[in-house]
Amino acid sequence: MKFFVLLSFIAFANCMDQDFLTKATARMSQYVEECAKDAGATKDDLAELMEIRIPSRKEGKCLLACYNKKYGIQDKDGKLDKEASIEAMKDLKLADTELYDKAVKLFDTCIDQVPNQDCECNTAAIFMYCFNINGGLMGLQPGMVPM
Repeated sequence: MKFFVLLSFIAFANCMDQDFLTKATARMSQYVEECAKDAGATKDDLAELMEIRIPSRKEGKCLLACYNKKYGIQDKDGKLDKEASIEAMKDLKLADTELYDKAVKLFDTCIDQVPNQDCECNTAAIFMYCFNINGGLMGLQPGMVPM
């Protein structure tokens, strides 16, 4: 699981404050481990996430929903939350203003485009899809926005 977290930072680790990276990595690792356990995610589910692929199983999608809820991307009811998403990135703003600005635009775009589903796990998966597609269009590599 820690590989998943570290993979997210490969693209930009040289450009960012080490203290920020250390804290973000620790938080991401903790959330992934907790959520994998809570969702009943398997190694295969984690492998899909390591490859920045949309999870194919409900457990992988629910891992994403749990992770999003911990960061505030989805609220306690599983609905996308634009204000909390932006607030969750406040430390990124201090570490890399340019990446922060792109991330805010990306969150705005996807939260506006992704309809909340009846199942919060499906909302999380569709959000990830939007995030990957629109992030690429903005010149961001998958996993570039540390949360």
